[in-house]
Amino acid sequence: MDEHTATAPDPAPAGAAGNGDTENTTGTPPPRPRPRRALWWLHGAVRFALALMLLYNGAIKLGLGQFGVPDVGDALIAYGEMSPMGLLSRMVGFSPLFQFLAGTAEVGAAFALVWRRTALAGALVSLAAMSFILVLNLGYDMPGKQVALVLLAMSAVVALPWAARVLRALLGSGPVPAAAVPVLFSSPRASRVSGIAAPVLGGVVLAVFGALVLASQPSRGVDDTAPAGVWAVREDTAEPAPQLSRDPRWQRVAFGGVATAGEAAVQVRTADGSLLVGTYRHAEGVLEAEVRPLLAPGQSAAEYAASPARTLVFAFERGEDGTLVLVDGEHRMVLAPDRDATLLFDRGFHWGIRADDPFER
Repeated sequence: MDEHTATAPDPAPAGAAGNGDTENTTGTPPPRPRPRRALWWLHGAVRFALALMLLYNGAIKLGLGQFGVPDVGDALIAYGEMSPMGLLSRMVGFSPLFQFLAGTAEVGAAFALVWRRTALAGALVSLAAMSFILVLNLGYDMPGKQVALVLLAMSAVVALPWAARVLRALLGSGPVPAAAVPVLFSSPRASRVSGIAAPVLGGVVLAVFGALVLASQPSRGVDDTAPAGVWAVREDTAEPAPQLSRDPRWQRVAFGGVATAGEAAVQVRTADGSLLVGTYRHAEGVLEAEVRPLLAPGQSAAEYAASPARTLVFAFERGEDGTLVLVDGEHRMVLAPDRDATLLFDRGFHWGIRADDPFER
Protein backbone atom coordinates (compact mmCIF):
# COMPACT_ATOMS: atom_id res chain seq x y z
CA MET A 1 0.00 0.00 0.00
CA ASP A 2 3.07 2.31 0.22
CA GLU A 3 5.61 3.50 -2.28
CA HIS A 4 7.99 0.83 -3.48
CA THR A 5 11.52 0.72 -4.77
CA ALA A 6 12.96 -1.60 -7.32
CA THR A 7 16.05 -1.82 -9.44
CA ALA A 8 15.83 -1.56 -13.16
CA PRO A 9 15.81 -4.87 -15.00
CA ASP A 10 18.95 -6.06 -16.73
CA PRO A 11 19.45 -4.66 -20.24
CA ALA A 12 18.05 -6.77 -23.03
CA PRO A 13 20.56 -9.11 -24.58
CA ALA A 14 22.15 -8.22 -27.85
CA GLY A 15 19.85 -8.77 -30.79
CA ALA A 16 16.72 -8.37 -28.67
CA ALA A 17 15.86 -5.05 -30.34
CA GLY A 18 15.88 -6.70 -33.69
CA ASN A 19 13.23 -9.10 -32.39
CA GLY A 20 10.90 -6.20 -31.55
CA ASP A 21 11.75 -6.02 -27.77
CA THR A 22 12.72 -2.75 -26.06
CA GLU A 23 14.83 -2.11 -23.00
CA ASN A 24 13.00 -0.91 -19.81
CA THR A 25 14.64 2.41 -18.93
CA THR A 26 11.94 3.84 -16.65
CA GLY A 27 13.29 2.30 -13.42
CA THR A 28 9.81 1.04 -12.46
CA PRO A 29 8.86 -2.58 -11.95
CA PRO A 30 6.88 -4.32 -14.64
CA PRO A 31 3.15 -4.69 -13.97
CA ARG A 32 2.34 -7.53 -11.61
CA PRO A 33 -0.05 -10.23 -12.78
CA ARG A 34 -3.63 -9.44 -11.83
CA PRO A 35 -4.09 -12.50 -9.57
CA ARG A 36 -1.14 -11.36 -7.45
CA ARG A 37 -2.54 -7.81 -7.21
CA ALA A 38 -5.89 -9.29 -6.13
CA LEU A 39 -4.14 -11.18 -3.34
CA TRP A 40 -2.46 -7.97 -2.17
CA TRP A 41 -5.86 -6.24 -2.11
CA LEU A 42 -7.23 -9.10 0.00
CA HIS A 43 -4.16 -8.91 2.23
CA GLY A 44 -4.75 -5.17 2.72
CA ALA A 45 -8.40 -5.78 3.64
CA VAL A 46 -7.37 -8.35 6.27
CA ARG A 47 -4.76 -5.91 7.63
CA PHE A 48 -7.28 -3.13 8.07
CA ALA A 49 -10.00 -5.37 9.54
CA LEU A 50 -7.47 -6.74 12.03
CA ALA A 51 -6.37 -3.19 12.88
CA LEU A 52 -9.97 -2.15 13.64
CA MET A 53 -10.59 -5.14 15.91
CA LEU A 54 -7.29 -4.69 17.72
CA LEU A 55 -8.02 -1.01 18.23
CA TYR A 56 -11.44 -1.76 19.72
CA ASN A 57 -10.03 -4.37 22.13
CA GLY A 58 -7.16 -2.08 23.11
CA ALA A 59 -9.30 1.04 23.57
CA ILE A 60 -11.71 -0.62 26.00
CA LYS A 61 -8.73 -1.86 28.01
CA LEU A 62 -7.14 1.60 28.14
CA GLY A 63 -10.49 3.01 29.27
CA LEU A 64 -10.75 0.23 31.92
CA GLY A 65 -14.08 -0.70 30.38
CA GLN A 66 -13.49 -4.38 29.66
CA PHE A 67 -12.56 -5.62 33.13
CA GLY A 68 -13.54 -2.57 35.16
CA VAL A 69 -11.91 -1.53 38.40
CA PRO A 70 -11.97 -3.34 41.76
CA ASP A 71 -14.72 -2.16 44.06
CA VAL A 72 -15.64 -3.05 47.62
CA GLY A 73 -19.18 -3.86 46.44
CA ASP A 74 -17.74 -7.15 45.16
CA ALA A 75 -16.13 -8.11 48.47
CA LEU A 76 -18.44 -10.85 49.73
CA ILE A 77 -18.26 -13.47 47.00
CA ALA A 78 -16.19 -16.44 48.13
CA TYR A 79 -13.28 -17.94 46.21
CA GLY A 80 -15.17 -21.19 45.66
CA GLU A 81 -18.26 -19.37 44.39
CA MET A 82 -16.43 -17.74 41.49
CA SER A 83 -16.35 -19.16 38.00
CA PRO A 84 -12.95 -19.36 36.27
CA MET A 85 -14.05 -16.42 34.10
CA GLY A 86 -14.97 -14.39 37.17
CA LEU A 87 -11.63 -15.20 38.79
CA LEU A 88 -9.70 -13.98 35.72
CA SER A 89 -11.83 -10.84 35.33
CA ARG A 90 -11.25 -9.83 38.95
CA MET A 91 -7.53 -10.58 38.73
CA VAL A 92 -7.03 -8.51 35.57
CA GLY A 93 -9.38 -5.76 36.76
CA PHE A 94 -7.38 -5.32 39.94
CA SER A 95 -4.26 -4.29 37.99
CA PRO A 96 -4.57 -1.10 35.91
CA LEU A 97 -0.95 -1.73 34.87
CA PHE A 98 -1.86 -5.06 33.28
CA GLN A 99 -4.81 -3.50 31.43
CA PHE A 100 -2.74 -0.48 30.34
CA LEU A 101 0.09 -2.58 28.91
CA ALA A 102 -2.29 -4.97 27.14
CA GLY A 103 -4.28 -2.09 25.67
CA THR A 104 -1.13 -0.26 24.56
CA ALA A 105 0.15 -3.37 22.75
CA GLU A 106 -3.12 -3.82 20.85
CA VAL A 107 -3.54 -0.15 19.96
CA GLY A 108 0.11 0.11 18.89
CA ALA A 109 -0.20 -3.00 16.71
CA ALA A 110 -3.36 -1.59 15.13
CA PHE A 111 -1.66 1.63 14.02
CA ALA A 112 1.45 -0.27 12.88
CA LEU A 113 -0.68 -2.39 10.56
CA VAL A 114 -1.83 0.54 8.41
CA TRP A 115 1.70 1.36 7.17
CA ARG A 116 3.47 -1.17 4.98
CA ARG A 117 6.90 -0.60 6.53
CA THR A 118 5.61 -1.41 10.04
CA ALA A 119 2.92 -3.93 9.07
CA LEU A 120 5.15 -6.91 9.89
CA ALA A 121 5.95 -5.52 13.35
CA GLY A 122 2.23 -4.98 13.97
CA ALA A 123 1.43 -8.51 12.82
CA LEU A 124 4.10 -10.02 15.09
CA VAL A 125 2.85 -8.06 18.12
CA SER A 126 -0.70 -9.13 17.28
CA LEU A 127 0.43 -12.77 16.98
CA ALA A 128 2.00 -12.63 20.45
CA ALA A 129 -0.96 -10.82 22.02
CA MET A 130 -3.61 -13.07 20.47
CA SER A 131 -1.66 -16.20 21.42
CA PHE A 132 -1.59 -15.03 25.05
CA ILE A 133 -5.28 -14.08 24.99
CA LEU A 134 -6.24 -17.42 23.43
CA VAL A 135 -4.38 -19.27 26.20
CA LEU A 136 -6.19 -17.19 28.85
CA ASN A 137 -9.57 -17.78 27.18
CA LEU A 138 -8.94 -21.52 27.04
CA GLY A 139 -7.47 -21.77 30.53
CA TYR A 140 -10.15 -19.71 32.26
CA ASP A 141 -13.17 -20.79 30.20
CA MET A 142 -13.76 -17.35 28.68
CA PRO A 143 -16.38 -16.97 25.91
CA GLY A 144 -14.01 -15.29 23.43
CA LYS A 145 -12.11 -18.41 22.34
CA GLN A 146 -13.37 -18.34 18.74
CA VAL A 147 -12.77 -14.60 18.36
CA ALA A 148 -9.21 -14.90 19.68
CA LEU A 149 -8.57 -17.81 17.30
CA VAL A 150 -9.86 -15.79 14.31
CA LEU A 151 -7.69 -12.79 15.24
CA LEU A 152 -4.70 -15.10 15.64
CA ALA A 153 -5.30 -16.54 12.15
CA MET A 154 -5.68 -13.04 10.69
CA SER A 155 -2.38 -12.02 12.28
CA ALA A 156 -0.69 -15.02 10.69
CA VAL A 157 -2.17 -14.14 7.28
CA VAL A 158 -0.83 -10.59 7.55
CA ALA A 159 2.66 -11.82 8.49
CA LEU A 160 2.73 -14.56 5.84
CA PRO A 161 4.30 -12.54 2.95
CA TRP A 162 7.30 -11.72 5.15
CA ALA A 163 7.53 -15.04 6.98
CA ALA A 164 10.56 -16.19 4.94
CA ARG A 165 12.51 -13.06 5.92
CA VAL A 166 11.70 -13.54 9.61
CA LEU A 167 12.66 -17.22 9.59
CA ARG A 168 15.87 -16.54 7.64
CA ALA A 169 16.81 -13.70 10.03
CA LEU A 170 16.17 -15.84 13.12
CA LEU A 171 17.29 -19.28 12.00
CA GLY A 172 19.32 -18.91 8.83
CA SER A 173 22.94 -18.01 8.21
CA GLY A 174 22.74 -16.55 4.71
CA PRO A 175 21.60 -13.15 3.49
CA VAL A 176 18.06 -12.08 4.36
CA PRO A 177 15.91 -11.83 1.22
CA ALA A 178 14.40 -8.50 0.20
CA ALA A 179 11.00 -7.67 1.60
CA ALA A 180 7.92 -8.37 -0.49
CA VAL A 181 6.43 -5.08 -1.67
CA PRO A 182 2.64 -4.85 -2.11
CA VAL A 183 1.69 -3.54 -5.56
CA LEU A 184 -2.00 -2.70 -5.85
CA PHE A 185 -2.03 -0.87 -9.17
CA SER A 186 -0.38 -1.42 -12.52
CA SER A 187 0.32 2.30 -12.75
CA PRO A 188 3.53 3.35 -10.91
CA ARG A 189 2.03 6.76 -10.17
CA ALA A 190 -1.11 5.25 -8.61
CA SER A 191 1.10 2.98 -6.51
CA ARG A 192 3.13 5.96 -5.24
CA VAL A 193 -0.02 7.94 -4.39
CA SER A 194 -1.60 4.99 -2.58
CA GLY A 195 1.61 4.45 -0.64
CA ILE A 196 1.16 7.91 0.91
CA ALA A 197 -2.61 8.26 1.06
CA ALA A 198 -3.50 4.79 2.38
CA PRO A 199 -1.58 4.90 5.69
CA VAL A 200 -2.65 8.52 6.34
CA LEU A 201 -6.32 7.73 5.69
CA GLY A 202 -6.07 4.49 7.69
CA GLY A 203 -4.52 6.30 10.64
CA VAL A 204 -7.28 8.93 10.61
CA VAL A 205 -9.99 6.26 10.48
CA LEU A 206 -8.41 4.38 13.40
CA ALA A 207 -8.06 7.56 15.45
CA VAL A 208 -11.72 8.49 14.93
CA PHE A 209 -12.87 4.94 15.62
CA GLY A 210 -10.81 4.75 18.81
CA ALA A 211 -12.20 8.06 20.04
CA LEU A 212 -15.76 6.82 19.44
CA VAL A 213 -15.05 3.59 21.33
CA LEU A 214 -13.67 5.47 24.33
CA ALA A 215 -16.61 7.92 24.26
CA SER A 216 -19.10 5.02 24.23
CA GLN A 217 -17.80 3.61 27.54
CA PRO A 218 -20.14 4.24 30.48
CA SER A 219 -19.23 7.05 32.84
CA ARG A 220 -17.60 5.98 36.08
CA GLY A 221 -16.96 7.91 39.27
CA VAL A 222 -16.36 7.54 42.99
CA ASP A 223 -19.31 8.52 45.19
CA ASP A 224 -17.91 9.69 48.52
CA THR A 225 -21.38 10.09 50.02
CA ALA A 226 -22.34 6.47 49.48
CA PRO A 227 -22.23 4.00 52.38
CA ALA A 228 -19.32 2.23 50.69
CA GLY A 229 -17.71 -0.61 52.61
CA VAL A 230 -18.42 -4.01 54.10
CA TRP A 231 -20.83 -4.05 56.99
CA ALA A 232 -21.75 -6.77 59.51
CA VAL A 233 -25.26 -6.83 60.93
CA ARG A 234 -25.09 -6.00 64.63
CA GLU A 235 -28.83 -5.65 65.31
CA ASP A 236 -31.88 -6.81 63.33
CA THR A 237 -35.51 -6.45 64.41
CA ALA A 238 -36.66 -9.18 61.98
CA GLU A 239 -37.68 -12.48 63.54
CA PRO A 240 -35.33 -15.43 62.84
CA ALA A 241 -36.59 -18.20 60.60
CA PRO A 242 -37.56 -21.51 62.22
CA GLN A 243 -34.77 -23.21 60.29
CA LEU A 244 -31.35 -21.68 59.91
CA SER A 245 -31.06 -23.13 56.38
CA ARG A 246 -33.96 -20.89 55.33
CA ASP A 247 -33.12 -17.76 57.30
CA PRO A 248 -33.20 -14.75 54.89
CA ARG A 249 -31.90 -12.21 57.41
CA TRP A 250 -28.82 -10.27 56.42
CA GLN A 251 -25.50 -11.28 57.90
CA ARG A 252 -23.16 -8.98 55.96
CA VAL A 253 -23.55 -6.49 53.15
CA ALA A 254 -21.03 -4.82 50.84
CA PHE A 255 -21.86 -1.48 49.24
CA GLY A 256 -19.65 -0.37 46.36
CA GLY A 257 -18.24 3.13 46.03
CA VAL A 258 -17.50 3.15 42.29
CA ALA A 259 -20.66 4.12 40.42
CA THR A 260 -21.11 3.26 36.74
CA ALA A 261 -23.93 5.20 35.09
CA GLY A 262 -25.16 6.15 38.57
CA GLU A 263 -25.27 2.62 39.99
CA ALA A 264 -22.76 0.82 42.22
CA ALA A 265 -22.39 -2.85 43.08
CA VAL A 266 -23.94 -4.42 46.15
CA GLN A 267 -23.69 -7.91 47.64
CA VAL A 268 -25.69 -9.35 50.54
CA ARG A 269 -24.77 -12.51 52.46
CA THR A 270 -27.80 -13.93 54.29
CA ALA A 271 -27.88 -16.09 57.40
CA ASP A 272 -28.67 -19.23 55.37
CA GLY A 273 -25.43 -18.75 53.42
CA SER A 274 -26.97 -17.45 50.19
CA LEU A 275 -25.35 -14.58 48.29
CA LEU A 276 -27.44 -11.91 46.59
CA VAL A 277 -25.74 -9.65 44.04
CA GLY A 278 -26.91 -6.57 42.19
CA THR A 279 -26.69 -2.81 42.09
CA TYR A 280 -27.91 0.06 44.21
CA ARG A 281 -28.37 3.80 44.04
CA HIS A 282 -29.07 6.32 46.76
CA ALA A 283 -30.32 9.88 47.07
CA GLU A 284 -31.41 12.08 49.99
CA GLY A 285 -31.07 9.37 52.62
CA VAL A 286 -32.91 6.67 50.65
CA LEU A 287 -31.15 3.58 49.40
CA GLU A 288 -32.71 1.43 46.66
CA ALA A 289 -31.15 -1.87 45.58
CA GLU A 290 -32.04 -4.62 43.11
CA VAL A 291 -30.52 -8.00 43.92
CA ARG A 292 -30.65 -11.54 42.53
CA PRO A 293 -29.07 -14.87 43.47
CA LEU A 294 -25.83 -15.76 41.71
CA LEU A 295 -26.03 -16.77 38.06
CA ALA A 296 -26.55 -20.54 37.88
CA PRO A 297 -24.30 -22.80 35.77
CA GLY A 298 -25.85 -23.23 32.31
CA GLN A 299 -27.92 -20.05 32.63
CA SER A 300 -27.27 -17.56 29.85
CA ALA A 301 -26.59 -13.90 30.57
CA ALA A 302 -29.84 -12.94 28.83
CA GLU A 303 -31.85 -15.40 30.95
CA TYR A 304 -30.18 -14.13 34.09
CA ALA A 305 -30.91 -10.49 33.22
CA ALA A 306 -34.57 -11.37 32.57
CA SER A 307 -34.97 -13.23 35.87
CA PRO A 308 -37.01 -11.39 38.52
CA ALA A 309 -35.00 -9.16 40.82
CA ARG A 310 -35.78 -8.40 44.44
CA THR A 311 -36.14 -4.67 45.09
CA LEU A 312 -35.04 -3.38 48.50
CA VAL A 313 -35.73 0.19 49.67
CA PHE A 314 -34.33 1.55 52.95
CA ALA A 315 -33.97 4.89 54.61
CA PHE A 316 -30.44 5.11 55.93
CA GLU A 317 -28.44 7.26 58.27
CA ARG A 318 -25.04 7.09 59.88
CA GLY A 319 -24.78 6.60 63.61
CA GLU A 320 -22.44 8.61 65.80
CA ASP A 321 -20.45 5.48 66.61
CA GLY A 322 -19.72 4.80 62.91
CA THR A 323 -22.59 2.40 62.39
CA LEU A 324 -25.04 2.46 59.49
CA VAL A 325 -28.76 2.27 60.30
CA LEU A 326 -31.19 0.93 57.66
CA VAL A 327 -34.93 1.31 58.22
CA ASP A 328 -37.76 -0.21 56.15
CA GLY A 329 -41.04 0.43 57.91
CA GLU A 330 -40.84 -1.44 61.20
CA HIS A 331 -37.78 -3.37 60.08
CA ARG A 332 -34.57 -1.84 61.42
CA MET A 333 -30.98 -3.01 61.03
CA VAL A 334 -27.81 -1.64 62.59
CA LEU A 335 -24.66 -2.36 60.61
CA ALA A 336 -21.11 -2.11 61.92
CA PRO A 337 -18.08 -1.73 59.59
CA ASP A 338 -16.12 -4.93 58.95
CA ARG A 339 -12.59 -3.60 58.43
CA ASP A 340 -11.01 -7.02 58.02
CA ALA A 341 -13.15 -7.77 54.95
CA THR A 342 -11.86 -4.80 52.95
CA LEU A 343 -8.10 -5.39 53.10
CA LEU A 344 -7.86 -6.16 49.38
CA PHE A 345 -9.52 -2.87 48.46
CA ASP A 346 -7.92 -0.77 51.20
CA ARG A 347 -4.45 -1.90 50.15
CA GLY A 348 -5.33 -1.44 46.48
CA PHE A 349 -3.00 -1.04 43.51
CA HIS A 350 0.00 1.29 43.70
CA TRP A 351 2.36 2.29 40.89
CA GLY A 352 5.25 2.93 43.27
CA ILE A 353 7.11 0.78 45.78
CA ARG A 354 5.27 0.40 49.08
CA ALA A 355 6.90 1.13 52.41
CA ASP A 356 5.66 -2.16 53.86
CA ASP A 357 6.61 -5.55 52.47
CA PRO A 358 4.19 -7.50 50.26
CA PHE A 359 2.49 -10.34 52.07
CA GLU A 360 0.35 -13.29 51.08
CA ARG A 361 -2.96 -13.80 52.80
